Amino acid sequence: MDHLRKGTETAHEVRAARIVWAAHILSYLTNNRSHAELHQLDADPGEFEDCASDYKTENNVVLTGPEEFVRQKFLNCIAQLLSPSKGWDFVTAVAVRESENFVEVDVARNDSFLSEDNDHGYETRDYCSKLEEYLRTNAEDIDSPPALASEFELKSIRFTHRRVDHWISKLRTTWKTNQNYNNQDEQQWPGLEKAARTWTNMVELISRPDNAQVDKVRDLMVQQAYMCIISMQVRQLLYNVFGSNVCSKLWTTLNFLARPLLDCRLLRSIATREPQFRCIRISLIPPKPKTCVTEKYRLDIFQAWAQLGLDSPSHSEIKMLNSHKEEFRKSCAKSFCLHAEMQLFSHYEDGVALPPTLDYFGCSKKTCFLCENILKSLPKPIATRGRHGICYPAWGLPCSTSAAMEIATNALERDLLFRIRLGFNKLSHQRRFTAHVPQSSVVSNFSKLTLEDWQGKERKLELSRKEEAERRRELLITCYYCSLECQRSDFPSHKLLCKHFSTQPVRPSTEHKRAIFFPVDRSKPRMIWVPCRREIDEDGVSWTKVDAYPYLGTDNPIKGTLRIEHSPVRNRNLGSGFAKWAPFNQGYCISLIHRDGYLIDGSASNKSISVSVGASGPIPHEYRGPIIAVRGLPHESYDDIALADFRHLIDYLVSYRSTQIRESLQCPNIRAPTAIRGVKICCYGEIKLHGTEAFVSVEVDRATRIGLGDGAISLISSRLGMPLVLWKYPDPEFLLDPPGWPEGEMTADSNQNVAFLMMGTNPSKPGWGWAPPYWNREIGNVLVLREDGKDLNLDDVSMMCHFSRYNLQRRFEDTMVSDPNSEGRLGILDFITWENMVKHWEKNSGNGM
Repeated sequence: MDHLRKGTETAHEVRAARIVWAAHILSYLTNNRSHAELHQLDADPGEFEDCASDYKTENNVVLTGPEEFVRQKFLNCIAQLLSPSKGWDFVTAVAVRESENFVEVDVARNDSFLSEDNDHGYETRDYCSKLEEYLRTNAEDIDSPPALASEFELKSIRFTHRRVDHWISKLRTTWKTNQNYNNQDEQQWPGLEKAARTWTNMVELISRPDNAQVDKVRDLMVQQAYMCIISMQVRQLLYNVFGSNVCSKLWTTLNFLARPLLDCRLLRSIATREPQFRCIRISLIPPKPKTCVTEKYRLDIFQAWAQLGLDSPSHSEIKMLNSHKEEFRKSCAKSFCLHAEMQLFSHYEDGVALPPTLDYFGCSKKTCFLCENILKSLPKPIATRGRHGICYPAWGLPCSTSAAMEIATNALERDLLFRIRLGFNKLSHQRRFTAHVPQSSVVSNFSKLTLEDWQGKERKLELSRKEEAERRRELLITCYYCSLECQRSDFPSHKLLCKHFSTQPVRPSTEHKRAIFFPVDRSKPRMIWVPCRREIDEDGVSWTKVDAYPYLGTDNPIKGTLRIEHSPVRNRNLGSGFAKWAPFNQGYCISLIHRDGYLIDGSASNKSISVSVGASGPIPHEYRGPIIAVRGLPHESYDDIALADFRHLIDYLVSYRSTQIRESLQCPNIRAPTAIRGVKICCYGEIKLHGTEAFVSVEVDRATRIGLGDGAISLISSRLGMPLVLWKYPDPEFLLDPPGWPEGEMTADSNQNVAFLMMGTNPSKPGWGWAPPYWNREIGNVLVLREDGKDLNLDDVSMMCHFSRYNLQRRFEDTMVSDPNSEGRLGILDFITWENMVKHWEKNSGNGM
C-alpha cells in the first residue's frame, strides 16, 4: 500500500513539474499577454453588464432571470464585497451550499486572508458577520431612499477603500482632461434638469482637493456615483456633453466606483426574492500550504524542453529560451500559493467540507488561464464568471492525487504544449518572412545602370504600382460568379450597392470599418464608416465597441446583435466560434446591429431591406428599424464588410425561418452537410395535378428542422419500433380545391396515407382506430422525419402507410364497438410488429397504393 501511495505521489510530482515548466515557457513566449482564443466570452455583452446598463435594468434582469443565473450573480457580488483592493493578493472566490432554511458560503482569497490570528483576519471575519446581519435584517427594506446608505453599506465602502480610491483617482483624471461641463445652468438641458443637478453634485465632489476629509468624501462620492448610474438621464446628459468616447469612460468609472453600493443593493434584492439567502453563513476556508517543484525536477530550461517532448528547438527558439535561462531556474525553485479558485477546489476535493450545490465559483475578477483550464477539464466542470486568458506562471497546483485532478492536469498539460508549439510556429513564420535578403552581385547589375536606365526602370515600376492599385480596387468591388447566368440573377441585388462601394469616401481613421447601413426611409442601403473602438475593462482585457450613433436613432437606444455564420441558401459556412459555447473559432460572421426593442418601441418598417430582399425573392417577414451590417471576427473584433457579404446577408433574410424543403436524390453521397433525409407524403391534389409519386425523399437542413417546431408522433410507427414525427406542409396550394376541381371527387388536400398512419392505438380511449381531428381534415402534403434524427428511408414510410391503410384499418374497424381494453383490441396491438408489417408488404407487393 505504501508503495502504491509513493508511486501516486511521484506521478503527481512529475505532472506538477511538467505544468510549471510549460507554464513558464508559455509565459515567456506570450510576454504574459492574454491568449486570443479565450476572448470568445468577451464578445458577450453580458461580460460588461455592470458597466453598460443602469442599476434598475440590471436589477430587473437578475431578478427575472433563471434561478441558476440569480445564484451566480449572488456569489459574484459576495466575492466583490470581500475583495478589498485590486491586485493579486485580494482576488476572492466563493462557492455555495444551499439547504432549505439557510445558505453556507465558503470563501477563499489568494492571500489566504494573511492569517486568521492577525488584525486583518479579525477585520475580515467581523466584516463577514456584518454582511450576514445586513442580509438578515435588510432584505425586505427595498423601499429605502437610494441615496441613504445603511451602516453596513458605509462599512463596505471603507472595507474596499483601496479599490474605491483607485476609481476616484481614475474619475478625477478623466474629468480634468475633459472639463466641458462648465455651465451649471440646468435650463441649458431641457428635459434633463434632474440629471444636471445630479451630475453637478458629482462634479462638486470630484473638484474637492484630494486630502480634504478623505473618508467622508469617499463615502459621498460612492453614494453620488450610485445616484448617477441609477439614472439613464445622467448617461444621456454625459453623452450630450462629452460625446460617445468620453461618456463611455466616465460611465464605466462611475459603475466601478459605485460597485460597493451596487453589490449590497443587488444582494438585498436577491435575498428578498429568495428567502433562504437572508440567512447565510460565511466561512473563510483555512489556508492551504504553498506548493513548489521538487528539487530533483528543478531543471535547466533546455532540459525541461526536452523532458516535455517538444521538437528540437530552432535557432530563434534557442535564442529566446537562452534569454530566460537563469530566470527559469530561479522561478521553478520558488513556492507559490494556490489561487483562490484552486483553494476552493482543494477544500472540497480533500473532503474538508461537503461539495457545493452549484457547479459555479463566484469570483471578484475573471479567472486566469491555468485555473480556468483545470476547472473546465474536471469530469464535473465548474464554471466561473469569465476568463482573462493570461498564463500566470506564479501558480500553485493543488496537492491532490484524485482521479479528477489527474484528468484535469493531463488536459492542462496537453493544452500548454499545444500553445507552445503553436506560438513558436508563428514566431518562426514571422521571422522567416521579415528577414532581410542581401543583394547579390552575381545576379544584380544595378551598379552598371546609367541614370537614364535607372529612371526608366523607376517609371515602369511606378506605372506597375498604379496598375496594381487599380486592379486591387477593382477586386475590392467585384464579386465572383460561377457562370454568366448566376451573375445575371444576382444583378438586381448587386446593383443596389455596387456604385456605393466604388465611390465611398476615404476611411476617416484606422478605427473606422466599412459597414452597410439599411435606413428605414430610403429604398436602397448605403455604405458607411462606423467607429470600432477598443475598450479595456478593469482586468485589462480588451474588447471592441461599435459606435452606432446616430444611425440607430438619436435616442441612443440599447443595441442588439444578430450574427450570421451560415448562408442557408448556398449552404456555406462563413465561420464559427462567435458564440460562447463554441469549442473553436474560425472565419468570420456578418453582425447585424439593430435596435434591441424594435418590436415595441414603434420602429418603422425598413424600406431598404424590403427592396433588397424583394430583389431576390418573396419577402418572408417585415423587418423594422434601422440596421447596420459589419463583418465580425473572433475575439470581439471587426473588419470591413465585402460586397460578397451582401449576398450572404440577403440570402439569410430571404430564408429566415423558412420552412421550404427540397427534394433529394437517393444517392447517399450527394447531400447537403448537416441535412437529414425525410419523406414527403403527397396529398391527392399533388399527385393528380403534378403527377408526383405518393412518397418523395426530401432533405431537411438543421435550421429548417428547428424552425418546424414540435410535430406529431405517429403512434403506429412507435409500436413498430421507429417513431416518426409528422408536420403538415405550410404550402397553401391544396388547402382549397383548385379551380375546375371535379365535384364528388376527393378534395385536393385529402391524404389517406397520413390519416391511417395517425390512427389512435390506445385501447382504453374513444379515439381507438380514429385519426385525431387535426389529421383527419385539411391535411395536404406532410413531412415525415425520424424522431431519433437519423435518415428516413422512403420504403419504410411506404410500408408503414400500406400496412396501416390496408391491414390495420380493417382490424381497427372490427373492434370499434368492442369494450375498452378488450381482448380483440389488445390482440391488434400485439399484431403491430415490424415482422408482420414486412410479411404484409412482401405478400401484397405494395398493391393498392
